[in-house]
Amino acid sequence: MSIFRSSEEKAPEPVQVAFANNRTEADLVQGILREHGIPSLTRKPNGTFLTDLFGIGAREIVVPAAAEADAVRLLAEYEDVPEDELPGQ
Repeated sequence: MSIFRSSEEKAPEPVQVAFANNRTEADLVQGILREHGIPSLTRKPNGTFLTDLFGIGAREIVVPAAAEADAVRLLAEYEDVPEDELPGQ
């Protein structure tokens, strides 16, 4: 019996929980998730190629599948907050 995952088992694919228009927005979303203990990554949407140049371009924010429900619930709390009530304002 091996303690390692067999090569046939695949880790679940990360799931997209948010979309950002640029790297700054993606960093903000990732910071919110990180503050609540939810790991995340950004990735380029299919069909884009300039997203790393000067931080321009859209980003998808993805989390482990096991954290999807918590991430979606957390980010939903920020959707309808007026800009003047956001943290840091």
